[in-house]
Amino acid sequence: MKLKLISLLLALPIFNLAQKLNLRKVILKSDLIISINDYRVDTILINDFTSKVFINMEKVNNQNSLIYKNNLGSIPQRMSLRKPIDGEDFYSYLITDGNACLLRHLHANKTYNNLFFIKKEKNEFQIVAHYENLEFEQLQRFETQIKSMASVEKVKNTKERYIKTLNWFIENGLMPDDDFTVYYKEKGIISDNIKYSEDQYRKVLQVFESGKEELLPIIRKKYFNEIKVYYLQKMVRVLRMTEREYSEYRDFRESVELITNNFNDDTESVNYILKNSLTNDKFESYEKTDIMNHLIDVVKNWELESK
Repeated sequence: MKLKLISLLLALPIFNLAQKLNLRKVILKSDLIISINDYRVDTILINDFTSKVFINMEKVNNQNSLIYKNNLGSIPQRMSLRKPIDGEDFYSYLITDGNACLLRHLHANKTYNNLFFIKKEKNEFQIVAHYENLEFEQLQRFETQIKSMASVEKVKNTKERYIKTLNWFIENGLMPDDDFTVYYKEKGIISDNIKYSEDQYRKVLQVFESGKEELLPIIRKKYFNEIKVYYLQKMVRVLRMTEREYSEYRDFRESVELITNNFNDDTESVNYILKNSLTNDKFESYEKTDIMNHLIDVVKNWELESK
């Protein structure tokens, strides 16, 4: 059975995660952040090897748009925005389209919104990022993040700005990015690693338990038992489902990986092979149920690594 599981493991698909847009940097680099649905996209051919893409807004006013940030002063009623295109204006794996890698089913009876992050370069407006087809609740979350970062942007004192930015990361369920860490190391505010206060640690745990699991690396060691309870609850919910989709099995598997540190990457261990078998359709549902019961017991008894 073990050899069979190992051979099946080798056949498991590998999923590449799309690079996430760094929202903090996008907000700070933008002179104007606006939500508007009344626009058109024009492509202009310059020659046989060059084209330029523009997003043209014929009418920008309070009736058809929402302004979330404005460092321009007066906003032109008509705007033509240059949209840099990967493979045309530059060549990299970076994305400027916030939803470039998302495949979503749009409902005809729902209203969706577009959100533009815009930077002015000399006499030209350029798109820093563009989120398409946002539902109203998503737009509201962006509004909160944008406005809270706007208050940080005005802070001039380096230490105060560091603390406020770190709190912004925590409140929005985001890990501090490398540029933030390196910059404040150069300023002497961070030594080797970011030091969190006890209040910040408690806030991280609170935000994590609300579903912002990206914060796990900050608190995994300090609150390991609480983290284990959180993931065990997720695992039990999946176990109790009468019908399970691939996504539920994947969530269960990922919960196991996060608590056990992926069984310390011991690819030959039975538990490592079993947790991978959950997302293999060659196993029946009842077999996966047995595997999940076993892995729940394993996680319950798992201790934090000493290193």
